[in-house]
Amino acid sequence: MEEDLLISAEETLDDLILGGLKIIQPKSGYRFSVDALLLAHFCTLNKVHRVIDLGTGNGIIPLLLTTRQANLNIVGVECQDSMVRRTRRSIKLNNLEDIITIVKEDINHIENSCPRGQADLVVCNPPFYKVGTGRLSLNEEEAIARHEIAVSLATIIEKATYLLNDTGTLALIHKADSLGEIINLFSTYKLKLSRIRFIHSNIDSRAKLVLIEGRKNSSAKLDVLAPFIIYKSNGEYSEEVKAWYQN
Repeated sequence: MEEDLLISAEETLDDLILGGLKIIQPKSGYRFSVDALLLAHFCTLNKVHRVIDLGTGNGIIPLLLTTRQANLNIVGVECQDSMVRRTRRSIKLNNLEDIITIVKEDINHIENSCPRGQADLVVCNPPFYKVGTGRLSLNEEEAIARHEIAVSLATIIEKATYLLNDTGTLALIHKADSLGEIINLFSTYKLKLSRIRFIHSNIDSRAKLVLIEGRKNSSAKLDVLAPFIIYKSNGEYSEEVKAWYQN
């Protein structure tokens, strides 16, 4: 194995149990969660070729998207050096360099690296918490991933709109109680709310997360999907989650 693919004592090599894919993650630092899995399986890929993942982190969403549809061209944008290096190693490990490109860039200045209107789809698993709310991690990777330290939700939606072509789609996951703010921002940046799905831990729990798609220049009616249930009453994953791993 080439030297840059060797796994250090501070890292783990994790099997995604899909398409033979593996991902390199830090033992202490930002590790992907179910949020990324939900978003990667929610976003619409019909007629999509060019995808941009804003704040790609360890590259989990680009990796998963390659299992859903062939012939995608995916760009992951990340500002943290440690994550950029790690993600590029994961892509090389999975022999996906011809499909996924990682761009080191601050989303606030995305114009420096990515031309306007190039994406059919922009996806983002953004920081969920405003600065001053929630518990701020002492780990820099986790702090930037979970809190709006490096970029705000408003800026993410603004820059996504810049990146999308005239009929492109933005797909996000966020806290369910942020839905009002997201709808207002979609309106501000001329995105039509097109699909929405609430996420519940189990059938009796309130929705804590929401998946949202907004589309440019769309006249279609809003499609409110059935709730997504993660766990059955016995604690096992729901049939819909299990189906991800049966294709």
